[in-house]
Amino acid sequence: MRFILVPLVLLAALPAHSQGAERHWYFDVHRYAPSFEGHYVDTSGNNPVDVDLGRDLGLKKDSTKIGFGLEYQGPRFGVELSRDEQDYKGLNRVARTININGTDFNANTLVSSSLKATTNTFNWTIRAFKRPQYWIGIDLGARATQLEIAANGTELVTQANLSASYKATLPVPQLGLAAGFVALDSRLVGRAYLHYLGFKGASYTHPGADLRFFPISWLGVRVFTDAEHFKVPKGSVKDTLDIALDRSGTGAGIVARW
Repeated sequence: MRFILVPLVLLAALPAHSQGAERHWYFDVHRYAPSFEGHYVDTSGNNPVDVDLGRDLGLKKDSTKIGFGLEYQGPRFGVELSRDEQDYKGLNRVARTININGTDFNANTLVSSSLKATTNTFNWTIRAFKRPQYWIGIDLGARATQLEIAANGTELVTQANLSASYKATLPVPQLGLAAGFVALDSRLVGRAYLHYLGFKGASYTHPGADLRFFPISWLGVRVFTDAEHFKVPKGSVKDTLDIALDRSGTGAGIVARW
């Protein structure tokens, strides 16, 4: 599956149909606690890493901080800014030698670990086709997730204490299709999207959906689901990278509209 840039540019140039006067700002606070699985290998430079989040570290969801989002949605386009943060913790006796920032944790080492994931998103939606009750558009934007891994271990035989930390940022352009609808006299607002990038065997897929209900015209509730799949096989982008990460979950919050 690949998106072709020329048709997208042509679609973006089309005038939006059925231009209406409805414009809204949204501000929401929410909790989003996704699962996070996969492996991260980077053998380049002076700070190599080779670790599997589940099999090696046993990382599981620990806590989720309040996230927030700010949006403008108009007849021709929409703009979204959001931020989310989650913490994961693990305690596991590793079955193989792993490496975090150049420090080796040998097999049978008991490792206590934590991971902090912070995601910032900017998204611009061009509503290329619009009707009073629904629209179809194009998403353009950027999303960056910063990973902070910390690990402490005690070797079984030598009882040596080990400690290491590692930081990495996964910046990804957002490119794909989106569609939305309004119903019940604008009390129900929904949106779904699919973003995709593919390059030399590496891929990024990002589907999601968002549903909002406003029992009061200016105050409502929000439920959403979101997933990300990073795949960078060794030799696709670089011989030193081998990344496969999957993050998915559901969230809920309160949203104000004006």
